[in-house]
Amino acid sequence: MNANHFIIGLGGTGGKVIRAFRKTIFQEFRKVDPPDIRLSYLYIDSSDELMRLDDPSWKVLGQSVQIPPTSQLLIKSSNLAAILDDLPSYPGIQPWIGDKNVWKDILNSIVGDAKGGQKRRLGRFLFASHADEFCNKLTHLVNEMQKGGQQNVTFHVCCGLAGGTGSGTLIDCICQIRKNYPDPLGYRIILYTLLPEEHPKPNWNTGNYHANGYAALVELNALSIGKFSPCDIAGDGKKLEGLKDPFNGCYLFTNFNENGLAVDVAEDIPNILADFLYQKIVTVRNINWESLGRAENAENGDNSPETLPGLNEPVRSKRFLTFGVKRIAVPEPEIAEYLTFQFARQAALQLRYNNWSETDGFLADPRNLDMVSYVSSPEQLERWMLTDEHFILSAPILESDGSGTKWQPISRYWMNATTNFKQYTQEKDPADKWLDRMKGFLDARFLEQYRGQGVKAFYETVGQSTRERAREIRQRLERELFSEWINGTKSVHEISLLLGALITHLKGRYDRIEEEITKLKPREEELAKKLKDQEKEWAKIGLISDMFGKRKRLFDAASVVLQDLYSIRTAIEGWQFAKKFLPVIIEEIVLLKADVDKAASMIAEALKMFEDQIAARCADQGGVIDLRKQVIRFYDPELVKSVTKRLIKDQKEATTQTQRVRTALAEKLGERLDFKTLNERVSKTVFLDTLEKQCMENAKIAHNNLVQTAAERLIGVSIIEKLKDRYSDRQSLRLYLDGVVKAAGNYLLFNADEKRRSGPGINPAAQIGVSNFTVILPKAAEMEDYLKLLREVFFECIRNPSKEFIENDNRPNEIILVSITNLFPLRIVQPVFFLKSKYLERVSGPDSKRARMELHIEGDGQLLPSLFVPSRSEMEERIAPALLLGMVLKEKDDGGNERELVQKCQTDTGGFQLGFMRKDEFGFDQPVYLGGETFSETLANIREAEGLLLEEKVALLLSNPEYKIESQRKAVESAIVKLVNGLRQSIPPTDPRAKKLPDWGKLAIKRIRGEI
Repeated sequence: MNANHFIIGLGGTGGKVIRAFRKTIFQEFRKVDPPDIRLSYLYIDSSDELMRLDDPSWKVLGQSVQIPPTSQLLIKSSNLAAILDDLPSYPGIQPWIGDKNVWKDILNSIVGDAKGGQKRRLGRFLFASHADEFCNKLTHLVNEMQKGGQQNVTFHVCCGLAGGTGSGTLIDCICQIRKNYPDPLGYRIILYTLLPEEHPKPNWNTGNYHANGYAALVELNALSIGKFSPCDIAGDGKKLEGLKDPFNGCYLFTNFNENGLAVDVAEDIPNILADFLYQKIVTVRNINWESLGRAENAENGDNSPETLPGLNEPVRSKRFLTFGVKRIAVPEPEIAEYLTFQFARQAALQLRYNNWSETDGFLADPRNLDMVSYVSSPEQLERWMLTDEHFILSAPILESDGSGTKWQPISRYWMNATTNFKQYTQEKDPADKWLDRMKGFLDARFLEQYRGQGVKAFYETVGQSTRERAREIRQRLERELFSEWINGTKSVHEISLLLGALITHLKGRYDRIEEEITKLKPREEELAKKLKDQEKEWAKIGLISDMFGKRKRLFDAASVVLQDLYSIRTAIEGWQFAKKFLPVIIEEIVLLKADVDKAASMIAEALKMFEDQIAARCADQGGVIDLRKQVIRFYDPELVKSVTKRLIKDQKEATTQTQRVRTALAEKLGERLDFKTLNERVSKTVFLDTLEKQCMENAKIAHNNLVQTAAERLIGVSIIEKLKDRYSDRQSLRLYLDGVVKAAGNYLLFNADEKRRSGPGINPAAQIGVSNFTVILPKAAEMEDYLKLLREVFFECIRNPSKEFIENDNRPNEIILVSITNLFPLRIVQPVFFLKSKYLERVSGPDSKRARMELHIEGDGQLLPSLFVPSRSEMEERIAPALLLGMVLKEKDDGGNERELVQKCQTDTGGFQLGFMRKDEFGFDQPVYLGGETFSETLANIREAEGLLLEEKVALLLSNPEYKIESQRKAVESAIVKLVNGLRQSIPPTDPRAKKLPDWGKLAIKRIRGEI
């Protein structure tokens, strides 16, 4: 059955990890759903920056890998103030929200919708406002994965600990998952948490950047050992007690690895974690990687938490891990992208310029063409319906205009009319009436019957449809030009030049219309005068001259004059019409050119994008190895470029490939193949996607067709073979692999002194920080000797005593290195020391109460177990205020009688120590001895376990509503002052505690007031 994996991204870091992971999946499989795995995603953030469906940062090879809205949860909100004013209506928020007055200050500082803003409790507030929506999406997506398949699910929760959203939602996200899916074996929860870097980028640290990280770690540690039970934000607000194994393991990582390799937090870290997830989720399908599961389930050593001395009370979880990952690979995806973008650039150049060169393929320059002569050619003008005959509508334009006898050219029309009328009148009328009858027939035809209306009426009518006829001309011209473009005959640049030349040509033709009319007017007058002379002579014909054929000869001559006269008169009207018609034609062609230029601009922008993408790929300088890159690229960039150039300048292949691109574009347009439709249906995004998708396939076909030798093959190559070619001897191989192994080190530094620490509560037999280094090698049976050498050299370079080699049948182009260290408490993590110092700096400031509320999602964090084994001085500083409070606070016994919380209790040996009563499992009071009879002696001897129990007891008493009453609080404050003053008199001045007593007293009073 297919494994189920659910990746949850919290905050910006989580979103970037999901994006990088899905890009990795697509690069490897050319789809977002790899075989044999069921994947679900949920991205939760208070900003929608990475959630937009058209966000270009989610695109890879023209394909967006953006997750759908069903896998997104935007938790920004603008109604938090309203919630604060009506807390009883929100039981999942009321118990932990804290001081409303402090919240008003926080909310007043927010402009617009609320976002996490490096305030962890604000992040929780936002998440709690959408808790039901989170649970609904969670269960729905899990159910979808489980349908018809495996029921077990592994949850991968990714976030940074510096911000307010990711860090502030983490604890509740874990708890809600575990509440809904309580079986820790069937539903594993693995966390991936990025620790705040010591030196963040400018403007990243707005106050809580580092302190947030420490507060989150304190809560994670307490949650893991059952010492922190958060309120149920998706329920009634009660404590979520009894969650078994809230998380199976928590990976910690930074931007520095153990061998000093530094990477960029924003750019590199998401890719590194995505690659680690890819190896754990995808690669693991085909290999036997048992050590990974054992490490994440803490089954490879003693996973018991460190305890309080003398008690079996857990204080420091060991469910933490770290990792390092590196791949040595022929970067096939990037090489494939380089080929793709080169082919896409060639296709775009063909579409834009269509200028082929035998040496370089399609050039980025236009061909030199005489468009002026081309557009002036009578053959072209006739085909485009741009002749004089079309301008004066002597020739039809619209399909409804008809053809043949219905719509004849002007000269033919009047020739046919004259011939027909001449024959008719000669047959029907007396000879002396022929000329008058002929004039009458033709005059009626001119005035009333030409094109069914008469000449003037016809041109007035068609004058109302100049736009339709102009569009018909434009469409015919556009169909031809688009066809030539989509067939690869003309480029869009050439079409734009052609249209520019044609517009100029037509404007010149328009300027000559008056000249045409001026030429026709004298000819009309000449023919009219000649007709009058013929009419005079007609009237003088006598019987004898008629007998000798003069009337027939004169009638024949007059018929020719009448034919020419009406033809010219019609042409004059036609040219008057053309004065209105031709500007509309020019306007339509100008619009056509605008559409063509818009398409050309889009292609130009795409070309720039392709060139930028090409420049960003395969740009390694010679043999320089960049170990910061997640994939250590093992290839020859110059070979990639030379082979690619040879592929793109193969004219036969280029013709085929570019035709595929043009066909793919045409398919986007349906039946309307024109530039207007191209601009409407093919946006720049669609254009880029179409070219990239098609050219990805084109590049693969060309590579397989034209690259025949193993030395030149760029795709489908063996990393083992390439290593052997470059590092054939042991020494050179060792120098190379040593750097690679160091780059694969854990992205976390450990404190050696803390790791070696021993003492009460630390099991000396339990190994802390169990490490394993895994090398996943491809099979290469034909190079078994070199594989053996490779294993030996890896064995020498890997300093970790625990190492393993795993074979992978499916990835011949890469070697994978993974280092994992687990079973360590947070006290040994070097960056935690720095984070603690920043945390203490933040909570020790003038506004400690607000700082603690911003940093912790619930409470103030003071009752949570410490991440470190406290020193004696630290113990004293922490316990002293609680001890002072314990010595003045009173509690009631079972009989309702008041007694001092801390009092002198007799020990088994007959002596006395300060102590307090605590119920045992049967409900009996049992004394808890604090280690001394006096205040100073107690501080000097108290153990951590008893000190923590005292803190819990004091906190419980202070939660009593009576201490909200000012008079009660004042009474306790006065008692503290009196006690401190008395102790200062009894403690020798040489005792350092005497000087610290006033400060401890102030802290006790602040605790009563709820200020800390």
